[in-house]
Amino acid sequence: MISYRNFRIYIQGHEGAKYLTMISLVVLLFLSVIFSTFIGSVHISFTSVLQIYGSQIPFLSRFIPENYTATQYTIIASIREPEVLGGLVVGASLGIGGAVIQSIFRNPITEPYIIGLSSGAALGAVMTIILGLTFLGLYTQQLLAFIFAMASVLAVYMFALRGGKAHPTYMLLTGVALSFFLSAIVALLLFSNINLEDEAFFWLLGSLENINWLELFPVTAVVMFCSVVLGTQYRELDALQMGDTHARSVGVNVERTKGLSIFLVALSVSAAVSISGLIGFVGLIMPHVSRIIFGGSNRFVLPGSAITGAIFLILADDIARGVVAGVVIPIGIITGIIGVPFFLIIMRKMAGGRYGT
Repeated sequence: MISYRNFRIYIQGHEGAKYLTMISLVVLLFLSVIFSTFIGSVHISFTSVLQIYGSQIPFLSRFIPENYTATQYTIIASIREPEVLGGLVVGASLGIGGAVIQSIFRNPITEPYIIGLSSGAALGAVMTIILGLTFLGLYTQQLLAFIFAMASVLAVYMFALRGGKAHPTYMLLTGVALSFFLSAIVALLLFSNINLEDEAFFWLLGSLENINWLELFPVTAVVMFCSVVLGTQYRELDALQMGDTHARSVGVNVERTKGLSIFLVALSVSAAVSISGLIGFVGLIMPHVSRIIFGGSNRFVLPGSAITGAIFLILADDIARGVVAGVVIPIGIITGIIGVPFFLIIMRKMAGGRYGT
């Protein structure tokens, strides 16, 4: 009988097995998307859901019978589909962002939020709620969350620069300090406007519930662009994992690679959290899952982190929507409940020198 450990070693040692595993994950992601559209307070039959999907495919729609109501179509096409696909986009962004940040910092307990993204986005969103800003209508909150998140990352990077170089340790410490500072401002705003606390609290714990197509399209474009460019940097990121000195010795422009990668992660994750709120642990634990499956090379870890991050967040959203009838729990609660025990298991294995076994 083949043990799990031997099976994992086989996958990591054979490139063909890695590609087959990646294809299997893509199939699992597709099935997760399909399955998730059936979950909701309104029951819609399997046949009706498939017919609604088929009606949205060009040239095929004319052959699909319309045995569904207009209400059912609206529920699937306008509510559940953007929510599920939003989970895919946000989860992929957090997953690949976590893998990149862990490679740059050479630290397994870092994630995209560590460079100030979360606290900056939170401040922008809460300011919108507290001050009642509506200069861009429904998109005001998303835009300010995005702008403040990017500004926070830029501030962290500039503060960490020493002699034209941004040392990972300085960036880590600066990011933690700035996060505490901005979080204190957010707390002060909530304390002074307690009547709006519930609305802000729901955003701070994350939700995919109200994502719509107009928000999703531009965010998807940003995340796809950043993910593709980051995917082409896998050799440079592999070298950075071995240390800056090693990276320079093999011809990597260390500061350029770090700056570009951090900017792309910031752009992608800022766009993602602007529509979902803050969702923890996806960017922290999914890169570990990907490394356990594929080994250390970012050639497979980056896309693996994106796919596993998407699957994890979609399934977490299913739990958030289905665990209590008629109530949608903030998804950050679900990811935290699932993520913390998993993370502790990984840390225990790392402490015992058995990481990945």
